[in-house]
Amino acid sequence: MATNDVELSSPDKVLWPEGSITKADLADYYHDVRDRLLPHLAGRAVTLNHHPRGVDRDGFMRKDLASHAPAFVGRWTTHARTARRDVDYALIDSPEALRWCAGQNVTELHACLFRVDRPDRLDTLVIDLDPSESSVTAVVAAPWVREVLDEIGLRSGVKTSGGRGLHVLVPVERRYATDELRALVEGVAAECVRRHPDELTTRFAKDERGGRLFVDCTRVGIGATLIAAWSPRARSIPTVSTPLSWDEVGPDLDVRRLTQATVRDRPDPLVEVAPQRIESAARALAAVGGSSG
Repeated sequence: MATNDVELSSPDKVLWPEGSITKADLADYYHDVRDRLLPHLAGRAVTLNHHPRGVDRDGFMRKDLASHAPAFVGRWTTHARTARRDVDYALIDSPEALRWCAGQNVTELHACLFRVDRPDRLDTLVIDLDPSESSVTAVVAAPWVREVLDEIGLRSGVKTSGGRGLHVLVPVERRYATDELRALVEGVAAECVRRHPDELTTRFAKDERGGRLFVDCTRVGIGATLIAAWSPRARSIPTVSTPLSWDEVGPDLDVRRLTQATVRDRPDPLVEVAPQRIESAARALAAVGGSSG
């Protein structure tokens, strides 16, 4: 099947009022970035965020793929403990599936941090930097996280969240139990806070953050998802979760300019960071003072 054979109903429906971005425009965006977006979705269960009436109106997140979805949209069935039943997750692994997503008003693609052939083994560690109005910015904090990772011998990549936050990503080999990975991520976060206690916190409750930037290290679990690199965001401005080079992370970075209209010709620095082993990093972290406690 050719991608254009996937029919779009109501192609002129406006999904992002700012910029008047229609369903057809979204399909064009998915098509233009397919070679960069699809590798970040390949083999991963994907949760779909739908906004049938546009991003300025209520939408809904859907883990369970609709029964009417065509055969070219893959399915992965697993038992969901929270739902207490089997759930059919979407596998978005082709240009046709992306165009179908546009036709279904899918404004965001959230991917699991494992691939479905080994759902017990995560392959990506995430440190999510979530600033508040009064905290330091994510572009200030991200290099601090990178510094700790560099010191313990782990290469990292970075992307925008599509909002004010940044995601620091560490690809790892698929050989580690979740508890090992969680201890490492929590240790890195704790070391960052130890070095910058007035600017950073790992306190989840907003009323306990005291105006500090939240270093979120909770995305280490089989059920954890992350907005996929190159996915649009359902925000008033049609931003995209955009991979960055570390050289771009600085005071001149304006994430509001990284939109569906502006990112289509950008490279993907995340592909340059290969999966890594963590044993020596865990030992090095203990030596520099980090701990999961």
